[in-house]
Amino acid sequence: MTALSAGASVFAHSVHYSVLAIGLFGVLALVGPRFAAPRRSAHDPHDQRVHALRRQLAAGDRTGPVASEPALLVLERTTPAERLLLPLAVVSSAAAAGVHAAVGPAHFREATVFGLFFAASALLQILWAVAVVARPTRTAYLVGAAGNLAIVALWALTRTYGLPGGLLPQPEAAGPWDVCCAVWELVVVGACIALLRSRDQRLRVPAWADWSGLARGWATASVLALAMLSFSGASA
Repeated sequence: MTALSAGASVFAHSVHYSVLAIGLFGVLALVGPRFAAPRRSAHDPHDQRVHALRRQLAAGDRTGPVASEPALLVLERTTPAERLLLPLAVVSSAAAAGVHAAVGPAHFREATVFGLFFAASALLQILWAVAVVARPTRTAYLVGAAGNLAIVALWALTRTYGLPGGLLPQPEAAGPWDVCCAVWELVVVGACIALLRSRDQRLRVPAWADWSGLARGWATASVLALAMLSFSGASA
């Protein structure tokens, strides 16, 4: 019986950390080349034209000489939804998946059904983020909003009343891992609802360099938060 329990624990750790590794590899594959690319000089003529175009567009001028350059008009077509909402949704879903992967083994020791739930949640959240990067659709936004809202509602139930059927007779205390996870999931819900209300439905996730400052800051803060939770020894 002891050997069987130990084997199940090893299997749980393997599944959850494999999901986490796949998610981290996917994130690095997406944004890593952007960090590794050589930085352009501040006096580079192309960069000067790009900055001039952005200032011109921000001022509402679409008739000036810089905006007439066809090669730079692509910047005008990058919408706020692409620069902010899509990155927020993708980063937050991947971060929530990381939490579920990290705390899953501890819940697997409580009950197999809990461990399977956390493994499935981590996998689905990673797959959802990859799907949105590959092809954002209204169906994906609906699934993202409904799925993450359901997980947050279930989490709130476990922290206030427990679970029926003897699965969790007493509510659990909220900890840093699950609070952070709930915040990321709520960000996914909010971003997906905003995307559903967006007029432009032909969206794509832009390159890291074209993310808004808020989106890049959120991504950086999410990575740091996951690292701090991992090394702080905080309980799940």
